[in-house]
Amino acid sequence: ASVSAAQFILESGYGRTELAQKANNCFGMKCMLSGNSWGGSAWDGTSKYRKKTQEDDGTGKLYTVTADFRKYACVEQSIADHSAYLLGAMNGKKKRYAGLAGEKDYRKAVQIIKDGGYATDSLYVQKICVIIEKYGLTRFDGGKTEKEIWYRVRKNWQDAESQVGAFKVLENAKKSADEHPGFSVFDENGKAVYSSVDKKQEEVFRPYLVRVEISDLNIRKKPGTDQEKVGKYTGVGCFTIVAEADGVGASKWGLLKAYEKERNGWISLDFVTRI
Repeated sequence: ASVSAAQFILESGYGRTELAQKANNCFGMKCMLSGNSWGGSAWDGTSKYRKKTQEDDGTGKLYTVTADFRKYACVEQSIADHSAYLLGAMNGKKKRYAGLAGEKDYRKAVQIIKDGGYATDSLYVQKICVIIEKYGLTRFDGGKTEKEIWYRVRKNWQDAESQVGAFKVLENAKKSADEHPGFSVFDENGKAVYSSVDKKQEEVFRPYLVRVEISDLNIRKKPGTDQEKVGKYTGVGCFTIVAEADGVGASKWGLLKAYEKERNGWISLDFVTRI
């Protein structure tokens, strides 16, 4: 089911393509499919819709042809005919998609379909698998002994349209959320288990103490040895660093708390010891 759903999404543009809208054909099923016939076909055998279409020559190069596509009375017929085709289409005396029936690994199933000549798109397998994984479509597959847990990345649980992915691995879901500021990771029950907002808050700089053991550590107005000095030294002692920055002449520069308001008192952190 996950494969069929992903094929539906890819090949009909979520049911919005010309072929889906005008012929209820959601899988690009042509009237003639390599001369094959199969049992259980839902097509009436005569209704058709002619249109131009692009084909892949197998190397990624596209060319345009005019073809007759099957026209169905309803979308349900398109789905039924598509399933019957995948299970019953023949290639000589052998099943065109031999091994597909009963295959529970969607990746293997898609590869069987591609190898059987279903699609000319050289990236077809990759596209179908990406859609399955993005929307967690394996939840529709039957015969599983264990429930699969998918983590969904959305702005909020109620806003399903904002979803940017569904992941089996929580760390992958967190990474996706980090790439989309304001998004959170939700479990199967709609509970937020991680938020990119939370991470951002965690990454807010926290002041810390340093010890200076030299008497002539320069204080500069901006981070960098190429910046103007304030004319003072820190002297030996302990000081609070309230911000960090990159600059010339040091691996990192620190802003002294005494200069926090104007942000014009920076020291090289290469000459201090963090406490």
